[in-house]
Amino acid sequence: MAIKIKLGTTKLEELHEVLELSEELLETKKSRLFPIGNSEQERATVSIFLASLSAVKEYREELFMSLNIKKIKNNNINIHTYVEIQGGNDNDRPDGLIVITSGKNTPIIEWIGFVEAKIGENLLCDNQIERYIDFANELGIKDIITISNYLVTTPFDTPITTKKRSFNLYHWSWEYLRVIASRLIKTDAVEDEDHIYILNELQIYLTSHRNLRGFINMGSEWKNSVNTVQGYSKEQKIKQDLLDAIIEPIIQEEKDISLRLTDTTGYLVELVFKKDRKSEITEMLQNNKVITSQYSLNGNKKDTFCISIDFIRQEIQCYKEVIIDKGQAKSQTSHLIKMLQQDGGYSENIFVNAIYTRNKSIEKDTVTLADLITEKNKSVAFYSNLDKDLGDTVKYFEIKTKDQLGKRFQGTKTFIDDIEGFAERFIEQVIINIK
Repeated sequence: MAIKIKLGTTKLEELHEVLELSEELLETKKSRLFPIGNSEQERATVSIFLASLSAVKEYREELFMSLNIKKIKNNNINIHTYVEIQGGNDNDRPDGLIVITSGKNTPIIEWIGFVEAKIGENLLCDNQIERYIDFANELGIKDIITISNYLVTTPFDTPITTKKRSFNLYHWSWEYLRVIASRLIKTDAVEDEDHIYILNELQIYLTSHRNLRGFINMGSEWKNSVNTVQGYSKEQKIKQDLLDAIIEPIIQEEKDISLRLTDTTGYLVELVFKKDRKSEITEMLQNNKVITSQYSLNGNKKDTFCISIDFIRQEIQCYKEVIIDKGQAKSQTSHLIKMLQQDGGYSENIFVNAIYTRNKSIEKDTVTLADLITEKNKSVAFYSNLDKDLGDTVKYFEIKTKDQLGKRFQGTKTFIDDIEGFAERFIEQVIINIK
């Protein structure tokens, strides 16, 4: 006999038992603001996103601030969105239009831009965007935002190649839009409960969408390219076609790492770079065949960790510098051990190196956390990563994990799975504990 509901007593979590359904099945029957199905087509996807942008103040502010459109935070600002604005012919039909206005009684346009979006494997077309630029110029519009599954380092890095000038092209990936929505919810950044509901429904919709995704494939040229570079010396120069086959997917994967870690770890993880990222990666590959990506935590560029990809060893390293400014070398190390020991079971995979003044150290990457724990338990006089001749105090510790991928380095999907998994593990094993 079915359980009956007692008003004022029965818990919501018991409803599935009353209805004689599993929790999972009941969840699938929940009404959705953005249902999956026909709404997964391109036009419906754009419309749902733009409507959510209009509805949730914090979401649109976060996204437009990333484009340096700072007026979006003014009190008298309003946003208006439209879909499929057609020009003088059928070829001029951008997917959307966003208008930001100021003033209530007689709104004045402060910013306006077209939106052109692709879903699935569809790629943005240079010729199409150039036609939209011409159409926009005729109307006095100087901005176009493109959206697709393609990931870029910053919204100012467009996948479009054009010779047209005096025009602004921006780009958001669908995964970026999803992670921003998810993070705003997780960090309690949205005040209104109804807006939280809308944003949560949007991120569920984007997550469930069969044609939206993060970066999942390094490309058909990846295997041959990395195998060729593995046979090079550190100083040997790489030809441009090989560079292109490596750099383009690496740039997307760097962004995918930051988005995945932001979504899963509770930290805001962002790539730190000084100049054009393609130029930086080119220089690293040509100089020593190692690409190093530095990531900041929660917007603090002094709180970072690095991921290095060694194309000759086909190895991934994650590492972070840790400063302990109290006590001398042995007590500094004891304090570090205590912090890292909180998450037992990983100590043999974590390497600890002590760096002294003038960046001197014992031979690197030979002492594991397990070694130091053993020495501490045996009350060894001086830990194996320390040397009195180098100084009485440690300037900083370098905490590192190393993983050789072998054939998985060459895999177009296994490389992504491994490097993102290693990065997530490093945050769980190291960064969380030293915080």
